[in-house]
Amino acid sequence: MERRLLQIIAVLASGLTLVGCTPRPQVLVLISMMADQEAYFKNELVPAFEKKYPSVIEVIHYGSTDSIEDIMRQRAGTISLVKVPFDKAGPLMRKGMFAPLSSVLAGDGLKKFKDAYLLTSLGAMDGKQYLVPRKFETRIMVYCKSKVADAAASWRTWKDSIDAVLKHYNGYGLPSTYLLEDDPEQWDYFDIFVAGWIWGHTLYNGKVQSRIGHRGKRYSGTTLRVIDRIFQLGGDSSAVLSMKGDAVVDAICWEAIYTAAGIYNEKMWSERWSGSDIWQRFASGDVFLSFMTQLDCFFLHGTGSDNLDGFFQLPEDMGVATMPRACSVQLDAAGIPHNGSKAVTTGGWWWAIPADAPSPALGFELASFISGTSAQIQECSRFGMIPVRKDILSDMSMMFGGGWIKNIYEMSFKQLVKNGYTVLPGSSNFNEVGRLYLDLIDEVIVNRHWAAEGAFPQREYIREVITSLYQPKIVQTLQTVP
Repeated sequence: MERRLLQIIAVLASGLTLVGCTPRPQVLVLISMMADQEAYFKNELVPAFEKKYPSVIEVIHYGSTDSIEDIMRQRAGTISLVKVPFDKAGPLMRKGMFAPLSSVLAGDGLKKFKDAYLLTSLGAMDGKQYLVPRKFETRIMVYCKSKVADAAASWRTWKDSIDAVLKHYNGYGLPSTYLLEDDPEQWDYFDIFVAGWIWGHTLYNGKVQSRIGHRGKRYSGTTLRVIDRIFQLGGDSSAVLSMKGDAVVDAICWEAIYTAAGIYNEKMWSERWSGSDIWQRFASGDVFLSFMTQLDCFFLHGTGSDNLDGFFQLPEDMGVATMPRACSVQLDAAGIPHNGSKAVTTGGWWWAIPADAPSPALGFELASFISGTSAQIQECSRFGMIPVRKDILSDMSMMFGGGWIKNIYEMSFKQLVKNGYTVLPGSSNFNEVGRLYLDLIDEVIVNRHWAAEGAFPQREYIREVITSLYQPKIVQTLQTVP
């Protein structure tokens, strides 16, 4: 009897061992994040998901977004979820690298998905939904409230001198009905010129210098600023990819004018500023206005946690507005410019399921978990992400309550609405096109040294350079098989 009992115990123990050793599915996730955010992802989000869904999540980090396709092909059949930026998503979808969500969503699952998230159609192709929103990005205008107040209070005393300078660029001067509004939300390109001129000719912190700047480094952030301007001036993806049309000429012309007239801090070009360089210039008082993402705003203001200590000496002095309205450099006979829009490109990141994912359903569950309401509130609050869920966007107070954070998000969301469906062209040659824009900027702006030569950039000169030199290069680039 005792022997029989021992046999039964042995069998039961063996069964328990087999059950206990049943392997949990392994899910490989390909991501690229800031160090602090990646630590949060690995140490907090992943364990919470593994507890809810028995699985083992392995996180693979990639550095350059250009490496996504290569890594996916090298690890074919092993990756179940990929974090991919807007500009890479389109070409990868067209190459068949991702699985449609219909492969993991049954019944009314796809409808519920679209009801939960904003701008899902940007992640679709040929009538099929492929991408899950991760976060949205766009630029807004960031400025020092006190310095805007200075310009608004004194612009009339500067009007005649500014008018005379602008005549060199458009033959007329300021628009006939010109007024510098107190609220930058109402500003256009001429207002940027006027405020920049005043700041650049006023003594601040013991020196007189230009106080507006944006990214000047030879990278995509600088290209994006010019392409945003092209869209604002009425151009479309075709104009961006071909460098054809008045919108392209006017966009480059405004950049040249701001540089030549000393509206831009010239060090943004000579020192090739990146985003973090601009944060530092706000801190030192060398920049009073720029065009930044909501994440930049978090770094600029600071939260006091997650290494976000801030750069404004007085955080309450940081103001935000949607982008200035575009308008033409040239004025009509009545002294009125042609107006454009406030719409710039919407970017950001998606989650995608590889077409050969070994655990596509679990990959989708992980993407949904990360983008769930509670997880999104936590991550957006800590790391400055624009929410992608409609329930959060419809009631910002559920995440932020009030104050400066809520203001940044509301302004960013307002800008997203103004952007509509304005996104970067999805061409597989876009990186090469972007480099040609950087070459063009160097040729007619950075290396031209207009101010040092006492010269004034003219619109027709810029048109000729684009037409004769850069459009042929664009044609050759677009004909090249990647």
